[in-house]
Amino acid sequence: MFRSVQPVAFGAPSFEGAAKKFIPQKGEHQLLLSELDDHRTLADKTAYVHEIVRQRFPCIDRIAIAKYDPSDDTLRTLVGSMKADNPLILYEAKLSDVPSLLDLVLARETRVVNDMRIFASRNTIHSKKILEKGFLSSYTVPLFNEGDLIGMLFFNSRQCGAFDDSTLGYLDMIAHLLTSLLAAELVQISTLRGALKTATQFTHHRDPETGMHLERMARYSRLIARKLGVSYGIDDGFADRIFQHAPLHDVGKIAIPDRILLKPGPLSAEEFAEMKTHTTRGREIVSTMLHNFNIKNTTDIGMIRNIVAHHHESMDGNGYPDGLMGDAIPLEARIVAVADVFDALTSERTYKQAWSNDEAFVELDRLSHFKLDPDCVAVMLGAKDEIQEIQSSFTD
Repeated sequence: MFRSVQPVAFGAPSFEGAAKKFIPQKGEHQLLLSELDDHRTLADKTAYVHEIVRQRFPCIDRIAIAKYDPSDDTLRTLVGSMKADNPLILYEAKLSDVPSLLDLVLARETRVVNDMRIFASRNTIHSKKILEKGFLSSYTVPLFNEGDLIGMLFFNSRQCGAFDDSTLGYLDMIAHLLTSLLAAELVQISTLRGALKTATQFTHHRDPETGMHLERMARYSRLIARKLGVSYGIDDGFADRIFQHAPLHDVGKIAIPDRILLKPGPLSAEEFAEMKTHTTRGREIVSTMLHNFNIKNTTDIGMIRNIVAHHHESMDGNGYPDGLMGDAIPLEARIVAVADVFDALTSERTYKQAWSNDEAFVELDRLSHFKLDPDCVAVMLGAKDEIQEIQSSFTD
């Protein structure tokens, strides 16, 4: 069954406005207003909304959101309301490779499947995983903000025939609420990244690095995170955040004087000591901007500070600024370090030619014995096709 869906249009939506508009019972929206505050992650908010939904419809066993990235036409799992036994995590697919979802987007329709066993013969990973976990019916909603696709919303049940007209009317209102929450998350991320990216771009006007360096290393960082996966405690939210925040790693270089930043030859010991302060200065700049822009998401704040401050730490403890060793170095900083080094090696600079990927892989392997995280390096060495695709899509 297909039903039309209307885009939600707003600028910077407030949770309060969304809840008042879309939660049908006063008691429920008052409860949500007290819980859906800016200090909780989108995953927390989605899980809480699921609790509210299950109070009315216990048959709704799962709510999940996939985020759409138009730059590479890819849907990536973002949040799921199930704390354990989640059927899909760290999964991605090109929208153009999933005709059933692409058709919904193009037609701006929702889809009800009340017996998912009709998909049993399909050779798709997501269908198989959903069925393997016992889900038998689904309701799929494309999420639009101001006319643009931002994601897909999935309601699942382990019962056949769980989605009738009474259920769908309520879930449509929940879908609007979750659209506003996702859009609000994107607005906050965009504001934060825009502010810090502006400072970073000032740096890159002075620092002779290639134009697509930040785009590539952000995608290498996400690639490493997703392939390290759940064995490292990484979920979809972590992988998405590291993609968003990896480009901010050198924001502190804006505080480094030109005589050092633009020096064509080797730095003296004193100059290198000052260059190293871009990590601690960057952390100060980030703190100031977070305060000025009233960003309160502690998960993002912690990751950004760790990336900016610790991407030059070394596994053997000989890095800077704090001489952290091994697992004491935050995981996000270890990931970004590998992504940054690889792209620096394979990019042309005024002072060197670009290395081939094979040459860079040899150097990464060498550095993994003392400087770089060996597991992160192993991911890069085993992802040559994905790396080539990123390089082809984001050439200088």
